[in-house]
Amino acid sequence: MTFQPSLSRAPRGHRIDVDAFRRILQIQLREREALIGELDHRAAPHLDVVAWSTTQSSKRVVAQITRALGRIAAGTFGICTGCFEAIAKDRLSVVPHAELCVTCQGLAEQRL
Repeated sequence: MTFQPSLSRAPRGHRIDVDAFRRILQIQLREREALIGELDHRAAPHLDVVAWSTTQSSKRVVAQITRALGRIAAGTFGICTGCFEAIAKDRLSVVPHAELCVTCQGLAEQRL
């Protein structure tokens, strides 16, 4: 039996508006995909380093947003994938596709 985290078990004051986050994430996804489309034809390190770097970064964020939308569909959005505790609403407001709480993010960055 595997543990399935759920926002239904989130602390009382941690309820988040998942529909609002879904809309935000969908808008951010469209924006990133449009940016990639605009830059893709010249996004090579030997042609345009800035376009290449921006495209690579945007592709990483697209993957993160896609995973966040998957967590919404699974009912686990807002739950840290590291410790399974609720991610602070303030963090989600700044980084809506956050997979980790601040503590787990810090630990992950220390490992790099």
